[in-house]
Amino acid sequence: MQDPLDSKIMLVEDSDFSRAMIVTMLKKMGLQNITCPETSIEAWEMIAQAQLDDEPFDLIITDLNMPGFDGVDLIARIKEDPMSSKQKIIVVSADADDGVKSICKALGVLAYFTKPPNYESFEEVIFAILTDNEAIPEVRDLI
Repeated sequence: MQDPLDSKIMLVEDSDFSRAMIVTMLKKMGLQNITCPETSIEAWEMIAQAQLDDEPFDLIITDLNMPGFDGVDLIARIKEDPMSSKQKIIVVSADADDGVKSICKALGVLAYFTKPPNYESFEEVIFAILTDNEAIPEVRDLI
């Protein structure tokens, strides 16, 4: 098992403020390999290329409300593609609607945080996902 601190993380967030906040949190956790595409379209292209290169992201953290196609569309594309369907995904969004959370859960999202995420909970979930696949079903209960 690789060191979780070496994990390859993608953050898909169109808000400069939210992106900076989440990157700061991730770096505080010791995670340094963070890719931040400008749009959901660019994110999808990078995810597909990483799969082709056999260097998939260890975790994708995405917002939902974005220009282009939104986070739900991005998650659906990821999960529908056989090459990327196993990607681990967390949502961080201002949208706290239970219907949206249900859609995300049905698509296989592992956890859903309302902005701004609580640092301790965010860190606990991220490391549970990165280090112990058996912890993931417990993490799903956070949705």
